[in-house]
Amino acid sequence: MPAVKPLPAWLRICIVLPILALASPLYAWDATGHRLSVYVAYQSLTQTQREYWHEVLQHHPRFTADFEQAMPDAVRAASSDEQTRWLLGQAAVWPDLARGLPEIIRSRYNQPDWHWIEGAWLRDHATVQGNLYIETRPLPDIAGAPADNSRFASHASNVLTALERAAWQLEHETDAGQRAIALCWLLHLIGDIHQPLHTGGLVSARLFPAGDRGGNAISTRGGNLHAIWDQALRGSDFNDNLQAVSRQAASLTWQQAFAPTLWLQESRSLLLRQVYPERVIAEVRRGESRGQRPDSITLSNDYQSNMRQTARLRLAEAGYRISSTLSDITGTL
Repeated sequence: MPAVKPLPAWLRICIVLPILALASPLYAWDATGHRLSVYVAYQSLTQTQREYWHEVLQHHPRFTADFEQAMPDAVRAASSDEQTRWLLGQAAVWPDLARGLPEIIRSRYNQPDWHWIEGAWLRDHATVQGNLYIETRPLPDIAGAPADNSRFASHASNVLTALERAAWQLEHETDAGQRAIALCWLLHLIGDIHQPLHTGGLVSARLFPAGDRGGNAISTRGGNLHAIWDQALRGSDFNDNLQAVSRQAASLTWQQAFAPTLWLQESRSLLLRQVYPERVIAEVRRGESRGQRPDSITLSNDYQSNMRQTARLRLAEAGYRISSTLSDITGTL
């Protein structure tokens, strides 16, 4: 690899990275959690497949600045296979890093609408809305555009359609730089669509008529509800979580085709069944009657324990499905 230049200040600030076997807490589903799911997927790829996706990624227009120069010294000193694993993990993190790029180039890469989806959006396996309604009628269903439209760039408008677009590009795009960017988005969005609060939210008559922004507007003692789920494994050792999630992924025996609307519906089922506990619902109802948002809510130990179990399972499923999707695209490599 070429000589390494010092990291830009903005990149030093926004990158949170695990370093191989060093103990490292899992700080966020939308950062290190994405790396975790890719590491799980990496275990199932053949050596030829690993090398193939490494080659695809090397054509990324920001490969030098955001990948090579961001690689920790401990990884740089490790084997080429460890470096490839780290780079693919970095690819899954990159769409979030794009939010912090210098303003002059940010709009070229940052796609804020691609990380989530309206709870009322429906299509194929996604037959039930991802919105929990309190004291109000359900919003009208949004009929999603068909997957066949993924060949058009305009198809990408939310986490589901952007994921379909990325998969289409990896199979059909001829521009190497665009394929590398599509790889980053595919790895990232498979993770995002497995996080329940990226797929819907809570809607109420007075407080949240347009929704609570996927839990971002629900305050708890540890932060907003969305952040609590993003950071479900905060404080846990990275390698312990990797082992636990890998064991769960190994127990997933079905062959999973690329089925993002099914993954979306799974997340919504979890959102409706588990994410909003009775305490939150009761506080929102009370706030509705008073016309003011509820105070910070304390989440029970049981709730947090169940949340961590669910997070590990969803990350395992995301990793399993990343591996399956990449393998399907490469065929028999």
